[in-house]
Amino acid sequence: MRKLILLLLFFLVAGCGFKPAPAVTPMPTVTPTPAAGYYPTAEPQAAQELLRSLPEPKDYYVELSPPGSQKVFKAFTLMVISSGKTDTLQAGDWTLDVVWVYERNRAVAYYPLVVGAQEGETYTPYYLAYQGSPERQAYLDYLEQNGILERGRKIFPSVEGEFVSRSGIDWLLCGRDVVCRLGKYMQDAYGLEKSLISRTAGWQSIPAGWTLAWEWDAATATNTLPGEEKIILP
Repeated sequence: MRKLILLLLFFLVAGCGFKPAPAVTPMPTVTPTPAAGYYPTAEPQAAQELLRSLPEPKDYYVELSPPGSQKVFKAFTLMVISSGKTDTLQAGDWTLDVVWVYERNRAVAYYPLVVGAQEGETYTPYYLAYQGSPERQAYLDYLEQNGILERGRKIFPSVEGEFVSRSGIDWLLCGRDVVCRLGKYMQDAYGLEKSLISRTAGWQSIPAGWTLAWEWDAATATNTLPGEEKIILP
């Protein structure tokens, strides 16, 4: 009887060795979140000169009613200074030609401004005074030949319409053209316009990939007092 009990114990113990090992759930591999990328800030000498020579803007929002008209003109209008540096960026389905600009608000912001946008076979110039063919190379040649993007040039990005109010820009209400859709893309992706129009953009890092996608005009010898179309930057 004792031998039978020992034999049974042997088989019980031995049987334990044939049980499958419990499944081990592998620990998930931690994928590091890519660090947010930011544009470089303005060079100290250029920033110092802009703070010295340009007054801090009081407001970017404009609301006017022409005499005898019931229509109210509503717009945001900035003044930025060309760095003279141009570039090409990709954003969604658009290939963007940009010029890097300085904006003197409460500090000095440095970021790209859209010069023109290529979407498929269509090119959209953003310089309002351009009257030539909407063909990329012809347009860029025009800007180069007329010195429109020269370093120190005063440039005035603006956005106007019934979709503008003091609280911001309703790009969806703006419409379906390239300017509206690209403006909406930038706002949805980066949400930087609130900082820009509240004049705090110079106090924070500007995220890489964002660009100001507003149409613009430039100060030139034909539309500006002599000597006022540019400032001298180091």
